Amino acid sequence: MKNKIKILTILFSIIFLGGFAQGVHHNLNVDLNIKHQSISVVDTITYPAGLIKPGDVLTFTLNRNLTLSSLSEYYTITEAKPEDGSGERITYAVTYPPSKMAFLEIPVEYSGKITGDIEQGAAEYARGFSDTDGIIADAGVYLAGSTYWVPSFREPLFTYDLTVELRKDWNVVSQGKRTIDKIQDGKRLVKYECPNPTEEVYLISAGWTEYSQKAGDVLVEAFLRTPDSALAERYLGATSGYLDMYVELLGPYPYTKFALVENFWETGYGMPSFTLLGEKIIRFPFILYSSYPHELLHNWWGNSVYVDWDSGNWCEGLTAYMADHLLKEQRGQGAAYRRTTLQKFTDYVNNENDFPVVDFRNRSDAAEEAIGYGKCLMFNHMLRQKTGSLKYIDAYRDFYKENKFKIASFDDILASFKKTTGEDYTVFFDQWLKRKGAPEIKLSNVNVEKVDGNYKLAFSLAQLQKEDVFEMEIPVAVYLKNEVKVVNVSMDQRKKDFVFNYFEAPVKIVIDPRFDVFRRLDKAETPPSLSQVFGTREGMIVLPKNSEMFDGYSMLAETWKQTQEAQGKSLEIVFDSDLKKIPEGKAVWVIGFKNKFANTFSVQKDYASVFSEKQINQINTLEHEGSLVYAIPNGSSTMGFVGTNVKEAVPGLTRLLSHYGKYSYLGFEGGRPNNILKGSFPAKDSPLQFVFKYDGKTLKTSARLEASKALID
Repeated sequence: MKNKIKILTILFSIIFLGGFAQGVHHNLNVDLNIKHQSISVVDTITYPAGLIKPGDVLTFTLNRNLTLSSLSEYYTITEAKPEDGSGERITYAVTYPPSKMAFLEIPVEYSGKITGDIEQGAAEYARGFSDTDGIIADAGVYLAGSTYWVPSFREPLFTYDLTVELRKDWNVVSQGKRTIDKIQDGKRLVKYECPNPTEEVYLISAGWTEYSQKAGDVLVEAFLRTPDSALAERYLGATSGYLDMYVELLGPYPYTKFALVENFWETGYGMPSFTLLGEKIIRFPFILYSSYPHELLHNWWGNSVYVDWDSGNWCEGLTAYMADHLLKEQRGQGAAYRRTTLQKFTDYVNNENDFPVVDFRNRSDAAEEAIGYGKCLMFNHMLRQKTGSLKYIDAYRDFYKENKFKIASFDDILASFKKTTGEDYTVFFDQWLKRKGAPEIKLSNVNVEKVDGNYKLAFSLAQLQKEDVFEMEIPVAVYLKNEVKVVNVSMDQRKKDFVFNYFEAPVKIVIDPRFDVFRRLDKAETPPSLSQVFGTREGMIVLPKNSEMFDGYSMLAETWKQTQEAQGKSLEIVFDSDLKKIPEGKAVWVIGFKNKFANTFSVQKDYASVFSEKQINQINTLEHEGSLVYAIPNGSSTMGFVGTNVKEAVPGLTRLLSHYGKYSYLGFEGGRPNNILKGSFPAKDSPLQFVFKYDGKTLKTSARLEASKALID
């Protein structure tokens, strides 16, 4: 009997160790002391010997605020690089005994305080959120890869078990599955097991109220700092629906749970198997239909198929396309979403800050977002147009299946498209991902001639950009009396002529009517917007010299000035008393109802046809009791206006307005402030459309261009 037990033990050890033979594994035992903002960790590291080449020095990095020691006489750990007082971490070298074992088992102990600040400077305003490398505080705990609180080796992926002891009224969220959650000796003991390769270990902790339900085999959870069963039910129900949709679209969900976790500062983070959202963000009703599904989808893109950072971040644009864009497309608003995406690129990206998609890593400002999210989103849309929706879906299902829990690149995406479609899209990928710039399209020489009872339609398209010619498939919509004919034309020259014949008279022609092509928009294609003012390289902000809001407005101006400078742009601050008139053709902010230039325009009068009587009354009320924001044409540029009667609203407006960039007008009430009015003024007539006249008259058409079908219903 004893011999049998011994044999079984040996077999178990072989099987158990074999599970770690392919990668690094951490067995983390953590004592979390909230009161002292400190952490103590015992980490038993299993490191496969096969990963060490002859002559290699085994090294790892750790947060410099943590004091480290080895728990084994067989392993000596020393600083590999002298501490020079700079940097966030220290590099350590491990001296280990010669061994023929399949793995090294390195036990270490370390402890210290993690007291990082939550930053909200100009760069953070540019990104749109605050950030921290790591913090242990009374409000909550946030530890991540950026904290370097877990020994980090050169291998980018690893597995782990995490056991945490902490105060009994708090809990812990991490990746993987929670296998222990109990009160023991007056403390809470929590364990998470993460058997799938991951890039970092998150340890999030606070005092939450928990809610949960099952969605098939997936546990759906909500961790709320303030009890709110109605809010939790909305998120749990929405999560189940989104999981069903994405499983159908892409394949099985990669984890056993998905959790909504309420954070103690405003964030919009997506981690493997959970999302960390701020207390204000989760209570915005639109988040359930925008940011939330985006973070859920990241569990396929970015949080299980990982990004090869050396070759470009492909996951943000793809996630935006299959989440944000898809939900709009399902409501028939895909074209409007794409127009806004192109507008952001047009407004924020210029020759100085442009770069290829493959050079995108993370969003730090609006220009990087317009490229890494927007241009990559449009690349995916054009790729889908090129392959067809079914083949597009099949290719990404294959990409997911082949690369789950691996690091993948744009080349791996290309390989899946080659495999599933039988076509080589290398030229297409290279043009849109490895080149910077964007095409600018011009329509000209439009003419209709009746020949032998038919109508001969001729027109020319030109590419105006200074960069080399792009190869494009451009949709052209020709409106007839009762129908719309849509045809794709191949555009691979600087200028190209086209001719089409119809049995009846064309009413009008529209180039790229659904905004299916990545390109720079003509100003007349888009309504005036705040992004046109925020996006300018050289702007001016005019402050009201004689206003009781002067101090608050000055802080707004200085913050925006720093934000612009953080993005390589400039914003000149001047007083209204120093100007005789607003410069024309220049992006200018006019600040304050008492600014001497505030009455040089009236949206109630100039755009009366845009607003209902109720909205006009609302604007009049906000002009005296709330806050109003406008973007209106200023010659060849755009002028923005911000005015408020609520002193407490100024910090909120300072922070929020860049997130409303696509709008022409906004109204806010209260000191928070709460948005109660938003919309866009009409755009001018697009230069990419032409309405025909016959004998000096235009023809009527009952035809309407249908919205394109959604990727998945």
